[in-house]
Amino acid sequence: MQFIITRMLTVMFLLIAFTWLSSCKKDDDPVDPRDLQIKRLTATWNIESVTNDNIDVSGQFTGMTLTIDGLNFTTQNGGNPWPTHGTYTFKDNDLNTIIRSDGVEIALVEVTANTLILSFNYASINGRVQGITGGFIFSMIKQ
Repeated sequence: MQFIITRMLTVMFLLIAFTWLSSCKKDDDPVDPRDLQIKRLTATWNIESVTNDNIDVSGQFTGMTLTIDGLNFTTQNGGNPWPTHGTYTFKDNDLNTIIRSDGVEIALVEVTANTLILSFNYASINGRVQGITGGFIFSMIKQ
């Protein structure tokens, strides 16, 4: 009799375990690369260095931060080439090129867990005084 009870308990345990394991969500659902790139970009980034036409202009961007939250961004002390806020989209299906809401196209040269390197050309005239223009490379680290 004890053998039958042990056998029944074993079968019930196996059925419960099988049901529980088969109801678990599998992790092999494909992850959207666009969502992954947005997740990598979402952070507050501090300036490590800035070049303008291959000249170090890091001192002009002391204290600059770029905060990216999803498809929105804000800046502090971004100067002429950076609006204080805006949005961005990816260019077509290229996850290494974004277009800001002011039309500036930015190459994402490097995006890692702690590093962001952006490259873009900027040309603008602010009022009667011409602003900083040319090719920029912003090297940033995560705050």
